[in-house]
Amino acid sequence: MNEEINELLSIYKQEKELIESLIESDKIDNDYKAIYLNSKILVNIQRQIRLIESLLDPHAQEKEQLKRTIDFYVNRGGFQKDNDYQKHILEQIDQKLDQLNSYKPAYFDDGQEFDDAIFDLAEQRIKGFIFNLKKEEKLFLLFERNEKEILLSITNVKRLKKKYILDKTTRNALKFIGFKEEKHIDSFVFNYNLDHFKDAIFIKTIVSRVIFDAFHFQNLDNKTTIEFF
Repeated sequence: MNEEINELLSIYKQEKELIESLIESDKIDNDYKAIYLNSKILVNIQRQIRLIESLLDPHAQEKEQLKRTIDFYVNRGGFQKDNDYQKHILEQIDQKLDQLNSYKPAYFDDGQEFDDAIFDLAEQRIKGFIFNLKKEEKLFLLFERNEKEILLSITNVKRLKKKYILDKTTRNALKFIGFKEEKHIDSFVFNYNLDHFKDAIFIKTIVSRVIFDAFHFQNLDNKTTIEFF
């Protein structure tokens, strides 16, 4: 699965380089309108790159921070060999890095039905569907489509908060994955741009992160179900 996501990441990075080169040309031409428009495009591409990188390695930023701390102590003259406290700190950092490097994201595989549902939605053969995570609690992912995007939503946020299904830790995890809390519709929403859509891999990765990283597969249905509308 990572191969497909890496391929998508490569596409976005190529687009980023192209837009950056266009912005440089716009600056030479003093074309401020083009600079503004291309800068907006660049921001969106950079956001997608950060999202994909976090899908490939959710702990990438934390690992980089730990590596910078090691660099500060070891390579920039901050480390003192006879300082037991610094040795202890570095040992803790090494242990934490080992722990983070051993992390392997889990993926769900719900078979061909889910893939078919995503394709049918992308090609507008259906209006949408519900992917039940815990049906009796009405915890599900709602899949819909607008003109350019597939929307993944967790609805009834207020009710799920009251039932402690959507606690603060889970909500923060959803935000880290890329969901935004839309309070006016009582939902968390993830917008997936269809520009590079060719299969369900990316969306299945998002769903996997929701199941395993946000809800930790705790008390979810052992067998997920799909309801079309």
